[in-house]
Amino acid sequence: MNNKHFKRVGIYANVKKKNIIPVAKKLLHLLNDVETFCEYGLAEYLDIQNRATLPELNNCDLVITLGGDGTVLNVARNLSESEVPILGVNMGKLGFLTELNPDEIEQAIPAILAGDYEIDERMMLEVIAPNVANTPIIGLNEITLDKAGSPRTLHFSIFVSGNPVSHIAADGIIIATPTGSTAYSMSSGGAIVAPNMDVTLITTLAPYTLAIRPLIVAGKEIVEIKYKGRDDKNPPHLTVDGQIDIELMQEGIIKIYKSRHKTKLINYHRRSFYDILRTKLGWGPPPPTRHP
Repeated sequence: MNNKHFKRVGIYANVKKKNIIPVAKKLLHLLNDVETFCEYGLAEYLDIQNRATLPELNNCDLVITLGGDGTVLNVARNLSESEVPILGVNMGKLGFLTELNPDEIEQAIPAILAGDYEIDERMMLEVIAPNVANTPIIGLNEITLDKAGSPRTLHFSIFVSGNPVSHIAADGIIIATPTGSTAYSMSSGGAIVAPNMDVTLITTLAPYTLAIRPLIVAGKEIVEIKYKGRDDKNPPHLTVDGQIDIELMQEGIIKIYKSRHKTKLINYHRRSFYDILRTKLGWGPPPPTRHP
């Protein structure tokens, strides 16, 4: 194995999850031989001195998250510039992005520190909303433009690298990465895409037409959406990874494009994406063969 041996490790936890503290204490014991920093929220609970803000964890060789997929998404966005590898310990339910269960860390952590792992690189997206969010916002799963609390549909014109695709009325539009294809996009009828593909998914939310269908375009394409709201009391919203929410003007344009940054996820089990689909979505094995 020629993988990097991690010597400076950060821990970020969703302290609202059950059983976080005992798992964090066990994790700290396993990391006793490396320099370890806890994000301030967890450090307060554990009463330890090696503390860091989430952005300061950019200086680590590895960041371990304790929580669910949302915790991984939060860390991935905040550490995107340094592309620090992330190892997710699943303290939630589904856990598409997390690699370990709490009962696996005693065996897995020493092995990973010694270089027994692979890196899965995941595409990220960036979005610009002029006059509202001029600085690009990065996301790992998806960018969503929707009507928020309004009962009225929005009007959208969709362009792919300058080419007009459609003009529709709908509740919203999801622009997703392959990683995000198993999240909000999937629940809205979008395709499931293997995470190593270089593509972007466009899925509409409750479109007022039977003609529109989910669309998959090359990752190099720039998706441009012109939108117009019809409810002065409830302006459209831009949401990134279901965590960042921005109120938009009633009419405007957003641009979404592939980021130069990637999320790096630690793969210890060497499970394929299809193994994860069967396990997490309950697709299961084929029925047993019946013999006469």
